[in-house]
Amino acid sequence: MDANDEEIIEAATTANVHSFISKLPNEYLTEVGERGVQLSGGQKQRIAIARAMLKDPPILLLDEATSALDSESEKLVKDALEIAMRGRTVILIAHRMSTIVDADTIVVVENGRVAQTGTHHELLEKNTFYSNEQIGEAHIRQSSIKQGTKNKLERVESKQQKREIVKEMHPFFRLWYGLHKEDILKILFGSSAAAISGISKPLFGYFIMTIGVAYYDPDAKTKVSKYSLIFFTAGMVTLVSNILQHYIYGIVGEKAMKNLREDLFSAVLRNELGWFEKPKNGVGFLTSRIVSDTSTVKTIISDRMAVIVQCISSILIAIIVSMYVNWRMGLVSWAVMPCHFIGGLIQAKSAKGFYGDSAIAHRELVSLASEAASNIRTVASFVYEDEIIKKAELSLQEPLKKTKIESMKYGVIQGISLCLWNIAHAVALWYTTVLVQKKQASFVNSIRSYQIFSLTVPSITELWTFIPMVMSAIAILNPAFDTLDRETEIVPDKPENPSKGWLAGRTEFQDVHFNYPSRPEVTILDGFNLIIEPGQKLALVGPSGAGKSSVLALILRFYDPCRGRVLIDNKNIRDYNLRWLRKQIGLVQQEPILFNISIRDNISYGSESTSETEIIQAAMEANIHEFISGLPEGYDTIVGEKGSQLSGGQKQRIAIARTLLKRPPILLLDEATSALDGESERVVMSSLGAKEWTNKDDRARKVTSITVAHRLSTVINAEMIVVMEKGKVVELGNHETLISADDGIYSRLFHLQSNMKD
Repeated sequence: MDANDEEIIEAATTANVHSFISKLPNEYLTEVGERGVQLSGGQKQRIAIARAMLKDPPILLLDEATSALDSESEKLVKDALEIAMRGRTVILIAHRMSTIVDADTIVVVENGRVAQTGTHHELLEKNTFYSNEQIGEAHIRQSSIKQGTKNKLERVESKQQKREIVKEMHPFFRLWYGLHKEDILKILFGSSAAAISGISKPLFGYFIMTIGVAYYDPDAKTKVSKYSLIFFTAGMVTLVSNILQHYIYGIVGEKAMKNLREDLFSAVLRNELGWFEKPKNGVGFLTSRIVSDTSTVKTIISDRMAVIVQCISSILIAIIVSMYVNWRMGLVSWAVMPCHFIGGLIQAKSAKGFYGDSAIAHRELVSLASEAASNIRTVASFVYEDEIIKKAELSLQEPLKKTKIESMKYGVIQGISLCLWNIAHAVALWYTTVLVQKKQASFVNSIRSYQIFSLTVPSITELWTFIPMVMSAIAILNPAFDTLDRETEIVPDKPENPSKGWLAGRTEFQDVHFNYPSRPEVTILDGFNLIIEPGQKLALVGPSGAGKSSVLALILRFYDPCRGRVLIDNKNIRDYNLRWLRKQIGLVQQEPILFNISIRDNISYGSESTSETEIIQAAMEANIHEFISGLPEGYDTIVGEKGSQLSGGQKQRIAIARTLLKRPPILLLDEATSALDGESERVVMSSLGAKEWTNKDDRARKVTSITVAHRLSTVINAEMIVVMEKGKVVELGNHETLISADDGIYSRLFHLQSNMKD
């Protein structure tokens, strides 16, 4: 989209995001990270609104466009949207009835059909579905939120010592690490078969002259038949040995690739969240590293190593036989061999850089393609396909320039190598005439020795062709090995022995200072102090970017604070086994994440030993069971990538069911019901607001609930409301206490939102 800075700033100002952007060190040049990971939900939403307004379209589609905004931002954005709506057709999708009361026509859709149409007042008078939704919103304000859970403990043995040993290995030997004893025996057997295959060329060189002489022998028929039989036998042996060598190396190569992929995937998942926010660790780069780069292991072992062993065997046997036939001729023939080695080494070194640059270029392209495919709806709606293609072409321009230079260098080196090899042949043939002239060798033996050398030269050429390929393949694998060797800053398996029992849920923040690793210059939490008692129902409110979601991230230990401590049950969160700790915590995010598996598997994701009854019960509590039952395949329905087959509200309810099934003692809700309609919100809030969970052993456990919300009506029943601004607690109390402070932030936001509803 062609737009100047003034137009961009005007759109950002209208969407109430300009002031936030201006405070960033790089302002409008700030990288937002993959899928906007560096921004809060409200900040991302406002940037998306600014983007749509910059386009100035005649038709404007708003799908819950203000659901992620706090009250103050929502009012400003709604005012801006009202201005933007003038003179154009607007289609607004909303679950919150208060956002559509001024619409010219409201269409109520139920079960895929139009159930009612009319204005806000006309539909209210009918006293049916629409009016019930309105009443429901008022009722939600009286609902309560609470939590709890239970999960089995997991014990994981440390592999630190093993990783330290592997780190010291040369990359070439790391390819073979992890193979079992039987695999090593297979390699030895395959190498023996390759060595036998290597005999064929020196053998042919030795006997070709013998057959030529045999044609002039009186008993030519017998001798030629004899040598022909030898060649036939050698051919059959070579056939069998080639089949064996490639079959065995193929199996071992596939297994080595499998081992590396599993270890690399495990290493990727072991890293802390901040590592994934770095540009070099985007989805495209990691996908390329795990899938494409590791495939070179199979190429090295299956396609290259067998041939390399075969070539080495040919060269060694040729040296021995040629020296046996005529040692003088053999010495001269092989004395010029350094020419081949020197040319090959230079070629190998140049090839390493040549292939390395190409691999990096492809990873950048994969990353761009992956991001475009993941956000294809946004790309398509803004008709941005051509720009994506231009970016792809641009990302390949610099590597293309380097490739031209490297190709020229590579060609010159290749030419020099071939020139040296031809010189070696010329010297060998010249010396043959010298030996025959001085009667130090017969013509037959001189030619025989030269033939052995001549027919083995292709093996040398092949060897020096494959060695650069192996070196370049290892160079491609270096980033994968770097990922394997990296020590995560938040170790998931320390201490090795998980705690016993379940968390009570007391959580305390002591003078916590925090900023994201990818944005160290931006302060998120600044001296944050807070105590949450076991079983307490607490809400975090405040403007976008205040640090509310960051508090939840610290409780889950996605990050560690830069200063200060986070305590759970009076114990530093760093002292818990991370895997065990996260099993004790349930999280429902504003943007529900589903996997491309069945609905049943999505609900039971992360829970162990769950029955069908428990899954259905969780779905009923999340008000999604009726919808699932109406699907042709019911709970076996595949939801598509990122839940693409479902609506936003359906995905959110499945995500809520997943958390309800877990029954955690600490429940974190980050705008958990923002995508739900009024009826679903009432049912879900009733389940999430439970004071206690009843577990499989029929024992009740208190639930500590922490809710992040922009809609203050959803938190008025919270026992404690924490108002945050600029990373600090500015107000603290229950709804009645905070609303009574006329000059308070909470009171101002609440009345602002109430006026908007009216």
